[in-house]
Amino acid sequence: MSLENYGLKALLPLIRQEDQSSEYDSSMTLGIDLSPVLHSLGIHPNSVYRRKVLDTFQSPWVETSRSEVEPRFFTPDSFKNIPNVLQAGDQPPSFNSVQQDHAKIALFQDETLFYLFYKHPGTVAQELTYLELRKRNWRYHKTLKVWLTKDPMMEPIVAQDGASERGSYVFFDPQRWEKCQRDFVLFYNAIM
Repeated sequence: MSLENYGLKALLPLIRQEDQSSEYDSSMTLGIDLSPVLHSLGIHPNSVYRRKVLDTFQSPWVETSRSEVEPRFFTPDSFKNIPNVLQAGDQPPSFNSVQQDHAKIALFQDETLFYLFYKHPGTVAQELTYLELRKRNWRYHKTLKVWLTKDPMMEPIVAQDGASERGSYVFFDPQRWEKCQRDFVLFYNAIM
């Protein structure tokens, strides 16, 4: 068989049903109407239940379909009767003072600090986490946009010009959300 049997030129005669002796089943090409199936189940053509049943059938290409950008959902009745957690006079949580918040942030683990840094860009929380990570000897690489620190077991070799060093570093990869170690040439002007 040639490739022409599988292209658009081969599909057109099937849609027009010109070739009845074809080995292909035209119902697969044209699709199948679900109305007779619902009728055999005793579902009336104008019933609400019929529309609900038809809405549940999806295309085989549903993952690539762009016809529905937002999925259909509903709010259960049990959620509609929940009273508001914040009363009318309550204020939402906020930063009280930089000193108190900095003391709280100092208690977090490194991974939590990375989360706060990447999750809250341009905020006081990002600035406070930046300062705390710097205290813990982490440095932010401006070009790679990742945090790194020296491997405590190996001392890097400083270049003769004093502008860089080569050594083993621990990087925090925000894409995989893990620390990874690798050899690296670090230029001092690339870190903050």
